[in-house]
Amino acid sequence: MNRKTFLKTLAATTVTLPCLSALANSETGKCDNEKCMSDASAVRQFLSDFLAKEDSTLDREALLKLMEQRGRACCRALEFRQELIADSNGSVDKLVELMGKIVGPANCTRAGDFVTLVYPTEKCVCGWSPTRSVSPSDPYCDCSASNNRTLFESVLGKPVTVKVLDSPRRTGKSCTFLIHLA
Repeated sequence: MNRKTFLKTLAATTVTLPCLSALANSETGKCDNEKCMSDASAVRQFLSDFLAKEDSTLDREALLKLMEQRGRACCRALEFRQELIADSNGSVDKLVELMGKIVGPANCTRAGDFVTLVYPTEKCVCGWSPTRSVSPSDPYCDCSASNNRTLFESVLGKPVTVKVLDSPRRTGKSCTFLIHLA
């Protein structure tokens, strides 16, 4: 096995550990105990460190898959995300309202089948994102998009799509996502 294949396999296996650990603990896929939360935290830190050093050696498609898996696992492991899902009671409008309490009502709005979500800060909102130069195609934004997609899919009960419109990691001002509910 060559180095690139080994690294891809290692990263793919490692990124799914919080998900697998969570699924073992609950039918909902939620981390519901300290061990799962600790495992998720350790894996997120490992992956952040790993990608800071290795993202240039991975092909783009594999890297995006890793970041999407990481975003889903992170949503399942973050208690406040799980509370948002539970408190929304299956209502996207309620989720928009609750997210508005976090980011400000003007920063989470719904127009028909679209939700625009803006994190009103001029830095990456992910605490696990490594410090490095900005890049127009930074993969960490795909992690955040997947995290938000998992949040809205969990409430809506069906697939949604999320597009990164702006991001400080991608030379923009604020993390801005367009969530298509249909």
